[in-house]
Amino acid sequence: MRFTGVNHICIATHDIDRAVRIWSDRYGVGPWHLWTKDSTNMIAVVDGEPCEFAMRVALCSLSPASRLELIQPLDDRSPYAHSLERHGGADHVHHVRLDVDDYAGARKQLVALGLEPVLDATFAGAPGVSSHVTAMYLATEADLGFLLELGDVPEGFAMPEPESIYPELP
Repeated sequence: MRFTGVNHICIATHDIDRAVRIWSDRYGVGPWHLWTKDSTNMIAVVDGEPCEFAMRVALCSLSPASRLELIQPLDDRSPYAHSLERHGGADHVHHVRLDVDDYAGARKQLVALGLEPVLDATFAGAPGVSSHVTAMYLATEADLGFLLELGDVPEGFAMPEPESIYPELP
C-alpha cells in the first residue's frame, strides 16, 4: 500500500450554510459546490449494517489535487451525527481521505491490520454515468486522531451537477 496524496479533509458541521459562508466570506476559500446525499444517490453500510441517512455535502478545491469537504447530517443515524454529538455539536475534523494507487490492495492491507471499517458507501455520479464512487472509512482515531477514508473513483466517473454553488459564479 502506498498513499499518494491528500484528496480531502472533511469537517463535520451542524450548519453547512454557515460553515460555507465563513470559509468563503471570512477566509476566501471557495467556491463551494453543494449536494444532498440520501438513499436516492447513496448506499451506505455503517458498522457492518445497512443504514439509510441523509446529509448535505459541500466540496471546495484548494488545488488541483486537494479539497475541503463539509458534511452536515440531516438526521441522527449517520456517523457524522454521532461524531457531532461526541464533540458537543462543535465543527471538527471528521476524516481525512488519502489517495492510494491500489484501492482494493490498500483496503485489504488496512483491514488485515485490524482496522475496522466504520462506513462503506457508494455514491452515484452524473445522470447517464453508470459508474459510482466507492468510499470506506476506517477506525484510525486511536492511531491518527481521525477517521481515515479511502476512495475508488473509476475512470469516466463524473460528479452530478451541484444543487447550488456559493458564492454564486458570474
